[in-house]
Amino acid sequence: MAMLNTFRSELTKALTLRSIQATLLAAVLVPPLLAFFSGLAFDPTRTASGGFPVESHGFETAGFGQPIIILFAALLVGTEYLDAQVRTTLIATPSRARIFGAKLMITALLSAVVAALSTAVAVLLKHAVLDDHGLDLGQFSTAMAWNLLGVIVNYSLLGLIAASATMIMRNYIAAIVVLVPMVLGLTISLVGAIPLLKFLPDLAGIQLLTAYPGIGLLESIHGALVMMIWALGLGIIGWWLFSTRDVGTS
Repeated sequence: MAMLNTFRSELTKALTLRSIQATLLAAVLVPPLLAFFSGLAFDPTRTASGGFPVESHGFETAGFGQPIIILFAALLVGTEYLDAQVRTTLIATPSRARIFGAKLMITALLSAVVAALSTAVAVLLKHAVLDDHGLDLGQFSTAMAWNLLGVIVNYSLLGLIAASATMIMRNYIAAIVVLVPMVLGLTISLVGAIPLLKFLPDLAGIQLLTAYPGIGLLESIHGALVMMIWALGLGIIGWWLFSTRDVGTS
């Protein structure tokens, strides 16, 4: 019961912050809007036969939601450190385990909801705009449902990684500066020269979003496992630091 109360309190606090409201709205809207305009610009004469599976249309925009998920998770955890609001939180809820657990649960839950909504709408819009070059609703395949699940897993794990990194740094700007360039293409541009980069959290799970064949990335299931390891490892470090730092504030 105490954990449920903490969860409700943290969720209410998060959803009343305008910065988080705006970030979540952007995360939901950006992929569908990109999918819509991508569909309008689609030229079938420039697409090689078999070069881009029709089932992948719409999913390619999921990557553009990743930096927004990082921003959301960093704001959710890090905003309280700006004005020492974390002291008030610790007075109201002395159990640091409940606070940390609630923040991570909210991050994962809202990231999953955003992934499901934004990606489903993006795929539907893209195929609707493609018309004869897309799929009807009845033609959507099981593989596409699994792809949607992959995006949900990716966003949720990425959110947990960003939240834990923010807790470790106690500064959401620092977490954003470190993580956002990675998902914007910094590491994927270097993976050919440095294959070990495929084990970084951004590249490990990138094929959960859509296929990137021929560049030596991990398969989706293996990538999800690597992302889970990153989320678990950073979560443990974040919890340990949160439970031992500034103990005089609780």
